[in-house]
Amino acid sequence: MFRLGIIGSDNSHAEAFSKLTNLDEGYNGLKIEDARVTHIYGTDPVRTKEVAEKGKIPNIVTRLEDMLAGVDGVLCVWRHGSKHLRDTLPFLKAGIPAFVDKPLASSVADARQLIETAQQAKVGFTSFSTLYFAQSTVAYIEELKKTAGTLTAGCSSGPAKLDDEYDGIFFYGIHAVQMMNAVWGYGCESVQAVAHNNNCVAVCKFAGGALVTLNLMGNAKYAFHTVAFGTEGWKEMTGEASTSYYDGMKIILDVMRTGKWVLTPEQMLEPIQILAAIQKSVAEGREVKLAEVS
Repeated sequence: MFRLGIIGSDNSHAEAFSKLTNLDEGYNGLKIEDARVTHIYGTDPVRTKEVAEKGKIPNIVTRLEDMLAGVDGVLCVWRHGSKHLRDTLPFLKAGIPAFVDKPLASSVADARQLIETAQQAKVGFTSFSTLYFAQSTVAYIEELKKTAGTLTAGCSSGPAKLDDEYDGIFFYGIHAVQMMNAVWGYGCESVQAVAHNNNCVAVCKFAGGALVTLNLMGNAKYAFHTVAFGTEGWKEMTGEASTSYYDGMKIILDVMRTGKWVLTPEQMLEPIQILAAIQKSVAEGREVKLAEVS
């Protein structure tokens, strides 16, 4: 049985991941059979106890070092991406594989240090929005490959706030950005963003020629929507993915067990660069090249 530790109890993802592995019924009717969350660390004792009870996590630790010897891998799921470097680093340095929940970090510098430390430790490491590997996303991309030709334009929309208390645009904007990367790939070269009335629109130029708009909505109904246009057709995807936590956990455990990274360092870094570029573009009122925030 693969033993997992959760770092950070403030996020609903801590409940979802622990229920997936620990409860007989799993989460959303789906169950991971070959792993178990055995430890959890949080800074709010009441919330941490609540998550431990709901997810049947047997061990609550008040110091991260008390988790080191008892787990085979860790899930760092703080809402604040700015906490991820500090709390994941001790495990990577100890040779313990890690999944850092979205966002990988709230700065490009922190993201680079996490990736470089994991590379030096030669351990399994990954970070992504669980929407990225959801069955519905994979099916959507496969359908686009069959019917849409070369993708040249489109839009990825999702909730996000520039002034979110959890490190601003990084906290929720990562979902729409990673959905864009999943569909149109990588190689975003520049971003031009404008914010108005708690909503933000960012136009992303890709090296391959695609022009994609991000709708980051802080003043609209909570929703995810993607529409892709290609040389031969178009297709949209709406709604959330009910299997995303299960799909994501299967990927996470494979990375941890095999040590093989499912995303390259560049693929994990680019979404953080895009979000940093959006932040800079809004602040300075101009197009920002990703090279400026690298």
